Amino acid sequence: MEGYFQVGYVRKKHGFRGDVVVRITADDPSPYDDIEAFFLENQGKAIPIFIETSRGVKADESIVRFDGIEGEAAAQALVGSVLWLPDALLPELKEDQFYYHELPGYTVVNPGIVVGMKLIKVLEYPSQDLFEIQVDGREQSVLIPVVDAFIERLDKPKTTLYLCAPEELYSL
Repeated sequence: MEGYFQVGYVRKKHGFRGDVVVRITADDPSPYDDIEAFFLENQGKAIPIFIETSRGVKADESIVRFDGIEGEAAAQALVGSVLWLPDALLPELKEDQFYYHELPGYTVVNPGIVVGMKLIKVLEYPSQDLFEIQVDGREQSVLIPVVDAFIERLDKPKTTLYLCAPEELYSL
């Protein structure tokens, strides 16, 4: 959704009164502790869903009761729903930091690789996040692990990501 970022999801229902377990997927979930509402996507539009009560059970999980959600069936209908917040609520980052959703479309530069490259998206997996990169002249995209050792620098004004990953990774 344009203008919003994915902050978490409804993991499961909790009890029979309409409560659900919400998981915040941010590296640091604490800035979102006092959120009054999340947004759900409905036909490409952001629909607010207000929090009636919330109590933390883990650093990244809370038991939440949303306004208007009564009973087990209503809670079950929310399970798996992605929770969104407006981009304006994203915490400010240092110059060398980035959010994954900012990177698609960036030009990728890696020493030893002379063809053009564009970052398609960042794939988030439990074991390892990956940059999916389209390399000119190659039909299949290349997957490069998102690790600090491979990230040389990011030039936001030039929308360029400078990597220093081993050349062999580009031929897999």
